Amino acid sequence: MKKRKKKILLIVLAIIILEGVVSVGLNHTLQIGFDEGKFVIRNVEHGETIQDQINREFQSYHFINLFGRFKINWSVLRVILFVDLFLIVFAVLVRRKIHLIPGKLQLIAEIIYSFFTNLVVETIGENKKYFTPYIFTIFIFIWLCNIVGLIPIPGNLEPTRNLNVPLGLGLMALITVHYSSIKEKGIGAYLKEYAEPLGFMAPLNVVGELAKGISLSFRLFGNILGGAIIILVVSNLTRFILIPVGLNLFFGLFIGTVQAFVFTMLVLSYTAVAIK
Repeated sequence: MKKRKKKILLIVLAIIILEGVVSVGLNHTLQIGFDEGKFVIRNVEHGETIQDQINREFQSYHFINLFGRFKINWSVLRVILFVDLFLIVFAVLVRRKIHLIPGKLQLIAEIIYSFFTNLVVETIGENKKYFTPYIFTIFIFIWLCNIVGLIPIPGNLEPTRNLNVPLGLGLMALITVHYSSIKEKGIGAYLKEYAEPLGFMAPLNVVGELAKGISLSFRLFGNILGGAIIILVVSNLTRFILIPVGLNLFFGLFIGTVQAFVFTMLVLSYTAVAIK
């Protein structure tokens, strides 16, 4: 039985490799949607090169262009609204079904929430436990935004592939961190820290604080977009068969979860440093 499984595995691998070799240089796209009232999944050749598709990945996701004209990206907003609606419905359902003996939904929510409560207590302290809802919400929102692209709906893309979304999250984190620092230390002690160790270091310290938010944003954006580009290139080489499915699951579930956790932990660490 084991030998038979090994032979089947080797045959499948050989087919994948042969498919990849044969399809090099061909440009295909996977179409999922409705055609004449029927749901179809088909592989269609098109005129765009892989380079054109990669350029489109970089250029098509914007709200404001370099000339200052406002342009709304409805596909990104639609997915963000869907994620927000899902979070609201999930919270309402959990809230309505809170019991002494938890059900499955309540148990899942309590396990995740307790995990982040322990992280907050260990990082900031027991008296700062009120940061837990903020940290918990950041993780859940980013995680859903990272994995929502797994849903096979045309035009359904991860919002975190749009630089505006990670930048917005980074800006929100900076505002929260510095507001908490001022509230904890007072405006005088807060401003004094920028002049340490010497007064002329203040501009560098300001730039360093801004760099934290920018690095947070670009780390998340780069990893999610990089995964999308890898999937795009491999998908074209294999004509969207078998391998892209595994890659999509890997980057969507594993990498998406890791990046959401990394972003959340960095925000928690910056908050701890700022208020202690």
